[in-house]
Amino acid sequence: MQKATSNVSAESARVQLAGEGQLGGRDSGLVSRARREYGGQDKPPTGTNGFQVDGARVDSDDALRDGNLLIIDDCTLDRENLAAIFALNGIPAPSVAWDLPSLVRALDGSEPSVVLLNIASRDSVLLLRAAMDISPNVRVIILGASENNESEIVACAEAGVAGFHMRNDSLEDLLVLIRKVAAGETTCPPRVSAILLRRLSALASQRLPSAKELALTTREAQILRMLELGRSNQDIATQLSIAVHTVKNHVHSLLTKLGVSTRAEAAALSRTIRRHQG
Repeated sequence: MQKATSNVSAESARVQLAGEGQLGGRDSGLVSRARREYGGQDKPPTGTNGFQVDGARVDSDDALRDGNLLIIDDCTLDRENLAAIFALNGIPAPSVAWDLPSLVRALDGSEPSVVLLNIASRDSVLLLRAAMDISPNVRVIILGASENNESEIVACAEAGVAGFHMRNDSLEDLLVLIRKVAAGETTCPPRVSAILLRRLSALASQRLPSAKELALTTREAQILRMLELGRSNQDIATQLSIAVHTVKNHVHSLLTKLGVSTRAEAAALSRTIRRHQG
């Protein structure tokens, strides 16, 4: 997957300062410099507790409830840009994760109000499923989604994400989306809705096979479940103590039996079959 440059940067932060933000507990000058350049001052105005989007005031307490955000992104620059922008808006410093171990640590004993996951991060689908396995009620926003990658969007929707921030969406769009998702809303851009409707239509036109009709071997059933979790061939091989080429053979057999062409489609179809069969 090609790593896309984050479309959320300090340059687009047309915001009004509203609180003393910190970047991960330290200020190396980035936040102060950003305040001077984009806010015209180094300290926030008194008597305010929110931010502005296109001139409309948004209350930060309403937007973030407990002010507990988690950013999952394997690009350090992207994480620091977002944290600096949140600090400019008086939003408490977010927790961060970039791989599975750091994600487990970030969620240990803490459930964020909103998780922001950059879909371009390595093993992003695995991290998404892991986050929702650890914290089933967590609200996830996908960052950098592309309408050209339909299987990726379907996989994220199947996992139960609460919102999509597309590659050409703005900072203002993100701030509004965070507020809505933190308030319990689930939002879907029209382009994503069209993709999901096409997927539903395709599924409805097919008679779903039963588990018996699929005639999966025990090993294939194990691997299919791991595909649902977003595991790579190497991860599956390690967990099952088999060779990677053996895993590839099983995956090829699964795709053929399920009548799909990608791993994401296989995982989505498997979850759909299970739901229909109770």
